[in-house]
Order: sequence, then C-alpha cells, then structure tokens
Amino acid sequence: MSSFSVAVPDSALVAYRDAVDDLIRDVGNYQQSEMATIEKVISRWLQEPEISTLLSRLSEGADSAAAAIVGEVVRYQPNGHSSAIDLATYVRILLLSQIDAVWWSGITHFAHDADVLDSAELVDLEPLRSAKLLRFDYRAQPAGLPGRARDWVQHRFLPAFRPRVAGLRFTRSRPALIAVINQIAKDFAAAMPPRTPRIWVNSMVRSVEHQHRLRSLGYAAVLPSAHCAGYACDLESSWLRQFDPGDMLPRLLIERQEAGQLNVIDEGRTWHLCLNPNAGDGLRAVYESQLRTR
Repeated sequence: MSSFSVAVPDSALVAYRDAVDDLIRDVGNYQQSEMATIEKVISRWLQEPEISTLLSRLSEGADSAAAAIVGEVVRYQPNGHSSAIDLATYVRILLLSQIDAVWWSGITHFAHDADVLDSAELVDLEPLRSAKLLRFDYRAQPAGLPGRARDWVQHRFLPAFRPRVAGLRFTRSRPALIAVINQIAKDFAAAMPPRTPRIWVNSMVRSVEHQHRLRSLGYAAVLPSAHCAGYACDLESSWLRQFDPGDMLPRLLIERQEAGQLNVIDEGRTWHLCLNPNAGDGLRAVYESQLRTR
C-alpha cells in the first residue's frame, strides 16, 4: 500500500475543531424539518477560513469537499443502527472525520474484504489475545446460528457482561493502532477501581466494500474513512458509561488528542479514534517492544 500521508499543524486542527463546535451550536438552533435553512447555515460555515483551509488539503479541494458534506447532511435520516442519534451528531461526525481524510486520503485503502484478509501490513488479534498481549476486549462477529444464539442469551440475561454490539468483522489491525489502544486501556485500568471492565473495541479495520455495506444499513459510515486505511477504531461508550461515571475514558482520549496523537470524535454511542501520521513510527516501535517483553 502507498505510505503517503499528510501532516497538519496543530494550530490549524485546534482552529478547525473550534469552528466545528461553533457550527454545531448554530445548527442546533434549527429542527431537521428546517433543512433548507440548515443547508444554508452549513454552507456559509464551510466557507470560513478555519474550515475551508483544512478542506483545501483534501485531493478534491475545498469546494468539492464542502458540496459533498452538504449533500450528506441533506440525505441524513435518523435510525436505530446509526451512532448519530440526531442531525447535530451526524454533522459533527462528518466534519471531524475530514481530519482523518486529510491525514490518510493519500493511503491506498482496502477496497475489498479480501484485501483486508490478505494484507501483510495488518496483524491478527487472536494470537495476541491468546498471548495476553491485549489490554482491551473485543469479540468477532458470530458465525452461524449457534454463535448468534449464544450472544442473544448473554445480552438477554447478562446485560452488564459485555456491550450489545455486532462485533469485529475483521479481527485484524495495524500494529501502531494496537499499541495506542493498549496504552489507553492501561491508563484507564490504572485510574479505575478494581474489577472495572476493560475498554471495548467495537470496530477496527474495514474494507471500502464493507463501509458501503454499513451505509446501506443506515450506519453513519463516512467515505472516505480512515477505518478503510486501517488507522481508525471505535471504542464502546454507551455500555462503559455505567462503570465510568466520572468520564475518565473521555478525558484520557482528549488528552491524547491535545497531545497531537489522535483525532477523537464523540459519536454518541462510540468514541471514534484516528491515529495521527506523526505518531505512527513511535507507536510501531512501542508495539515491537511489547512483543519483545513476552
């Protein structure tokens, strides 16, 4: 795969995120039934230099990117599948995911499921879990009726045992992403009382093919997506909140964003994380170090 990625000054990212916050507050003054007005409000905001400067770093340019964003907003419909429970959340996901796109749009994405399964740049999670090298939890999507029946029983009678999520379609990831999730999980465990559940990963690498599949089901699956480059993941939020009333996990994530390591998006039911290209080499070294200590 191509290794081309784009670095963005921290000051530009701070200005962009602040402008997005202001845009979201503006959009919050309107009902979804007032879509014509919302479209005008968003179009005006996308011309602001704090936003347009970042969008201009995309290969299609600021104007085309803005038109695509507005088109996605106009087509938004709330549903039970999507983590975007309302229009404001969806707009936030769309706009903050543009940071991911700027960072990783130069990377060749995994077009098909087979590309994910065959990639030598990804590592399998199951051997790492068996070797107790993972500090976070996840589950693979169940195969067949017995697996789905088992999951139904667990969700029905042990609702606190684990979150009710579909599971990872691909139990593979980039080493740098595994390293940073392990670091976050270690920090979270150290800050919480004993027997607090570990953080839970809902999604990691996806193919573009699978991203289209999710979109067809109503999920807030944006394109392009850093998931499809292998540099993004989603952490469970709704389920963990009962064990984390002090919002320790959000604080840890925002600290890493402010340090320039991650882009973090509050998607409501999940926390979306994308790795900054500048942090990749260091985290790959951390991953290799973790393997050597076993």
